[in-house]
Amino acid sequence: MGSTITLHQLSKTYPGGHRAVRDISLHLRAGEFLVLLGPSGCGKSTLLRMIAGLETVTGGELLLNGRPADDLPPSERDMAMIFQNFALYPTMTAAENIAFPLAARGDDDHTTVQAVNTVADRLGIRSLLTRTPAQLSGGERQRVAMGRAVIRRPSVFLMDEPLSSLDTRLRVRLRTEILSVVRHTGATTVYVTHDQAEAMALGDRIAVLRDGILQQIGTPDELYELPANAFVASFVGTPRINLLHGTLYAPIDGTMTVSLGPQKLELPSELAQGHQMLRVVQGRPLLIGLRPEALRISSTPAPHERTLSVTVTHVEYQGHEVLLHVTAGAQTAEVPRSAPVDEQQPASGNPLTAGIRALLGRLRGALPHRPHPPTRSAPPLPDRYRVGELVLRARQGTGYRTGDRIPLLVDMRALMLFDGAGHRVFPHPTHRPDL
Repeated sequence: MGSTITLHQLSKTYPGGHRAVRDISLHLRAGEFLVLLGPSGCGKSTLLRMIAGLETVTGGELLLNGRPADDLPPSERDMAMIFQNFALYPTMTAAENIAFPLAARGDDDHTTVQAVNTVADRLGIRSLLTRTPAQLSGGERQRVAMGRAVIRRPSVFLMDEPLSSLDTRLRVRLRTEILSVVRHTGATTVYVTHDQAEAMALGDRIAVLRDGILQQIGTPDELYELPANAFVASFVGTPRINLLHGTLYAPIDGTMTVSLGPQKLELPSELAQGHQMLRVVQGRPLLIGLRPEALRISSTPAPHERTLSVTVTHVEYQGHEVLLHVTAGAQTAEVPRSAPVDEQQPASGNPLTAGIRALLGRLRGALPHRPHPPTRSAPPLPDRYRVGELVLRARQGTGYRTGDRIPLLVDMRALMLFDGAGHRVFPHPTHRPDL
């Protein structure tokens, strides 16, 4: 049976002052599969290692089954960890690698052999047990690593990007096997990945991190349908969400509209439940979010749809479908940067910065003096770079080509609005209207 894991304002600060993990609080139910998702350097692996006991906790509290575990040695946490690099003993056979945890704790030979055969059968590697890691493919080595973790029957599995070094086809196959094995054991699982497709396929819930801060935790459909901010919205979903600059206009006695530059979208009257909240952000710069499936090509709109006139800029063939890149003359938006890290040392007090400056000074002294060229401002970008694109799915064989002018229908029920800092303001964080 799996263990419960509770993090209460858990933090990790390194000696140089860098805070890799910032006040993260969450609770994992026994047997839950939680995915830590985020870009490289967001703190997800550090958080995993803190749960494992491989990194010290510098702030907050970690509880296992309701008991404090901050100072508990890794060997006493009843956890098994699977790494990206497999971490197999090269001189041992696959059977010996799988059996190692049982041999280390002194189980008898008969019990160990039975357990190895059972695990190998479940993972489909019975015929590989006599081979060494050098004689196995990447996928086979990862199965052996899984077998070594599973044979202990731990209460918690910790997986640090275990499939990232494998090819796409094998990753899809192995993630299904991982889920099957984990469900069979009933262990609680924390799985680290930067691959949102992997996270959506595996997790009961997903915790999205950015710069060491927990952005949102929820089920895959919650993160997709109601992202807390523009970062989550852009990180979850393929193709990524369309983000455009826009402004909301909400006259007291008129129709509420969203301006996308040269074109406008009228909000259906059914969205009246959100009008009072929307009036607060009217006239302010907003980010307009539209998923690709909220867009379709037709000249016959439904009551909840509004029309944009767009031009095809690129046709991307995917085999089973076509992705159309189109422009409506709006301006694309990037996800707002996170707040600056004020806990870090100033540049003048950072020993690494000081060392680099000293090195540059020595180099300049050894080189002939050359005057710095005059500073020039960057030339303005051509207009085409300021024109944003929308991406939508279309059926194969539609025959659209670059330059075609087409009517695009927008499902206003799927409209998302984010403020200048990237926080979702519509649908309201506590309410999503159903039309």
